[in-house]
Amino acid sequence: MSQSPFPIRGVIEGFYGLFYSAPERKDLISFIGDHGFNLYIYGPKNDRQHRARWREPYPDFIMEQFAETVAHSRNVGVDFAYSIGSGVSINYASEEDFQFITEKFKAFYKIGVRNFMIMLDDIAAEFQHEEEVKMFTSYAQAHVQVGNRLNHWLKSLDKTCRLSLCPTDYHGIAPFSYYIHELGNGLNKEIDIFYTGPEICSKTISEQDAADFAAAVQRKPIIWDNYPVNDLALTSEMHIGPITGRENSLTNVCKGFIVNTMSQAEASKIALLTFADFFNNPGEYDPWTSWDYALKTIGGEENYEALRLFAENCLHSCLDYSKAAPLENLTSKALCALQSGEKASVSVEVQNLYDYLNELDEAGYHLKFRMTNYALRNNLVPWIELMESWAWAGRRAIDVLRAMENNEDIKSPLNWLKESASEVRIHPKQYAGNVLYSLIEYVESKVVEEKGSFIL
Repeated sequence: MSQSPFPIRGVIEGFYGLFYSAPERKDLISFIGDHGFNLYIYGPKNDRQHRARWREPYPDFIMEQFAETVAHSRNVGVDFAYSIGSGVSINYASEEDFQFITEKFKAFYKIGVRNFMIMLDDIAAEFQHEEEVKMFTSYAQAHVQVGNRLNHWLKSLDKTCRLSLCPTDYHGIAPFSYYIHELGNGLNKEIDIFYTGPEICSKTISEQDAADFAAAVQRKPIIWDNYPVNDLALTSEMHIGPITGRENSLTNVCKGFIVNTMSQAEASKIALLTFADFFNNPGEYDPWTSWDYALKTIGGEENYEALRLFAENCLHSCLDYSKAAPLENLTSKALCALQSGEKASVSVEVQNLYDYLNELDEAGYHLKFRMTNYALRNNLVPWIELMESWAWAGRRAIDVLRAMENNEDIKSPLNWLKESASEVRIHPKQYAGNVLYSLIEYVESKVVEEKGSFIL
């Protein structure tokens, strides 16, 4: 990707929750190196020495792992950056706290890191100590001071060192906050600033959005893209679709992108491959063609059909494409047929839905027991099993209707339906939205009409 119009094409391990093991991180760095990315930023929120207990040094054996990762990154052409989340508890007026940051950075400098970042995001925009109030007139002034001091310290250590900063206000639209304008005006122009777009997780990021932010911070920003990340309130979701909604003219107003991945490293590769295509040629980027290629590449050609069936109904995210278009379409047609008086036993539309649910069930079995990308299989299993539960619930709903039409005892199929519906209801993940609930509700109304009760 040497001709990419984006100078910076990175991945950030910047999510909350279970962060990567050293082998997962090394594998992901190899992957992004093979596909044209040139930066990896380490900054998982739940690494206590990165954020909650940032003043503490890492244990020796962890630093040895980092040293191996940094060397590996260099070998595959990826710049490894270390970030510190000191904003959660730093005293900006404390010389000792500043020294804690430099000591942490110096430890990583010694193992070969030359790219550093300070994270001042997801924190309360207020001072925590009386001496800070006396020293600074604003929160932005404190961030300007710590950023400029760190940049000067790094440059005095080694002129090749670089610093970037994630501000406390990192998303939004013009005119932006006073904090952003003051930060941009005071911060050394060598220091890169990150922007996530109009929202924390943005459906779209336009050239105008980024240009307005660039004007406010007085430099081209780096887009911190919060897709496909699925932390915090999003942990029930699997973000497996292609990147969309990023204008190709962003090349005019930003330095590049860093992509915040999911805690599921292998599954994140699907979205990352589509980012790679966008970075390579944004003007010609076709998200769904890129997506098909990514599914085949990560899942394997022999698993493509099963993975595609799973993925096409697992598209809920901030990007706001239809959650489950194929299943929704088939369910809608089946319900229309039933509501118009067709019998479930003979309706072509009902049978089409039933056949598709069979295909989903078979796809789930294949992905769990035939796919040899075990890392991907393990990442997807909770959502695959929910897909299977939905497939059973949908088919059992149809079985109840058919039994009623044939004057058969519905006790057994109804109990099975209740079991499947319960599995879906209590499952901690999301798959296909609530598409099939409309069918179950229709069955409920029919059972109540005929039998007088139906309790799920």
